[in-house]
Amino acid sequence: MRSKSVSTVLFALLLIGSSATLLADGFPEQCAGTYLNREGSGAQSIWTLGEDGSFLGTSSTQRVFNFSDQQGAWENDGSGGAKGVFLDFSFDASGALLNIGRVDVVFHAVGSECAKIAGSFTLRFFPPGEDPLNLSSFTGTPITDTFTGRRLTVAH
Repeated sequence: MRSKSVSTVLFALLLIGSSATLLADGFPEQCAGTYLNREGSGAQSIWTLGEDGSFLGTSSTQRVFNFSDQQGAWENDGSGGAKGVFLDFSFDASGALLNIGRVDVVFHAVGSECAKIAGSFTLRFFPPGEDPLNLSSFTGTPITDTFTGRRLTVAH
């Protein structure tokens, strides 16, 4: 009976130790949340990184350039940062689909507690009929920019 108890305790400690390591190294556990970003171009955006890997965005340039909110996915990159991709729809003046925008993002936490993030992104436009999930089908010129963001918190 004693050896079973010792085995159970050792197994529990192993699990706690493993999960603590995962939490300490894991960008998703620490940084899921909503961020107000300032881009190098001067635009602003709001991004929400869901704990489930969902990635939602809204940009201050949406009205000017006539495109939708952005939706996508993000994940830990395995080296203390993260990467994500999201898509949006752009429309012409009549409301017809002009293209699908794909934004590939790389970012990392700045400081502790993920109060700030920073990184860069690449925007590519795919005309209707081209597959935005297949980067090898991209034939245009990508647009790159940088950003810094601050985490939204509830004031107490």
